Amino acid sequence: MGLREYELVYVVQPDAPAEREAEIGRRIDEVIAASPGADILIKDDWGKRKLAYEIQKFQKGHYLQVNYLGKGPEVREIERRLRVDPDVLRFLTVQVSEDVRDIEARRKEAAEQAAIQARRRQEREREREERERRDSEDSVRGDMDEDEE
Repeated sequence: MGLREYELVYVVQPDAPAEREAEIGRRIDEVIAASPGADILIKDDWGKRKLAYEIQKFQKGHYLQVNYLGKGPEVREIERRLRVDPDVLRFLTVQVSEDVRDIEARRKEAAEQAAIQARRRQEREREREERERRDSEDSVRGDMDEDEE
């Protein structure tokens, strides 16, 4: 039997320092690296987002995603580590594929998906910055119009 593909999404407290988020990511990486044949396909930082409902008095959370190949036992260990971590608000692991036979093709496909996600993220960031710039220019113009009256 080949490897299975899993997708893990976890939410970290919004005020957790970047070093803490990196440490949580390293712990996940360690479990995957220690499992024979397991490999990380995609790591994606979705950024801070509003939660659908309040969790531990937080209304926002920092979302992170990891897609990886594994045989199964690493899922329990990753979830155990996330469960005991006080900075992790929620997590969910889903099995994306039961049996990945062509591992190299899946790695290549994952790299392409990661590049597309990175491009989209950059475009969203550019649009957000442009929107903020326009809003600040509009507010400056509005202040000037009030001064003229």
